[in-house]
Amino acid sequence: MLMISTHNQTKKRCRKGSLSQTEDRIPWLETLRDTLRESLVNRQVVILGCSALQKRYREILRSADPNCKPGSYDSVVKFILLDVRAEVLAARLVKRAAEGKHFMPATLLQSQLDLLQIDDSEGILKVDATLRPQAIVNTIQAMGVPHQWENCETFFQESH
Repeated sequence: MLMISTHNQTKKRCRKGSLSQTEDRIPWLETLRDTLRESLVNRQVVILGCSALQKRYREILRSADPNCKPGSYDSVVKFILLDVRAEVLAARLVKRAAEGKHFMPATLLQSQLDLLQIDDSEGILKVDATLRPQAIVNTIQAMGVPHQWENCETFFQESH
């Protein structure tokens, strides 16, 4: 199983109170897509943690599936939304920033939430992000996402 964490490329910009623009994100997303495609072709389970907030960003990632047709949501690439109220996110962000565990100032949170596009036709799986990390993993597995998630609790603990 390959786990990819992708936010390192935007940390410096966020620390300065600025977000990546679309023109900055597209090449990054294409690189992620190519990495995903290689892993899928090699039959690896891949967990990619990134903020693909907009539908067009998810389209790029979804196209990693060599069998996915443009405009189709029928893909082996699945998206999971860790769903939580903005107030909870803000509190977590402030706490993590105070602990030196997050790079984005809380002042940028609303702009990120404003960018979030959820289209029910995409089949995005939603999981209650207030659950404990292991419960999140169990919920995702119960939704039919592959069970090769032995080390995922560490990944989810970082996001709490």
